[in-house]
Amino acid sequence: MNWYETLARLDYMGISFGGGIGALALPWDERFASGHLNVPTFGNHPLRLTLPCVGSGEAIRHYHRNCGDVLEVLRYFDAASAARYLHIPMLLAPALFDPAVPPPPVSICNAIAGCKQVFVLQAGHYDHPGKADEDQRLQVSLTAFFQ
Repeated sequence: MNWYETLARLDYMGISFGGGIGALALPWDERFASGHLNVPTFGNHPLRLTLPCVGSGEAIRHYHRNCGDVLEVLRYFDAASAARYLHIPMLLAPALFDPAVPPPPVSICNAIAGCKQVFVLQAGHYDHPGKADEDQRLQVSLTAFFQ
């Protein structure tokens, strides 16, 4: 028995940067029983470099445009590529619109190989009418998922 098998159940929750890091890390860490990724970042870099945004992706686009090809390095940090190896149950919350995280995190969610539930958000990183109700419904889904 491994040391972590004696501990309580371990689950992961990550939003935005934490969601992208989760997609990159969870496939390789067998301690986690399930996870939640909410508008995860760092997916599908070839497409991401073509889309303007208000987040860190814009700095990467600027660097790519002015300093040359970064795809060779970015491919090691593509959450959509890593998600193909993710086989634990996941509750995913991609957004239809997100000014900070292009492309919408659908590429990461679609890539996940294992059992998944999807809760589609109207928008990420953006206040919109109905956001409070949407957040409450997501919380109900998360509570049921992690039980």
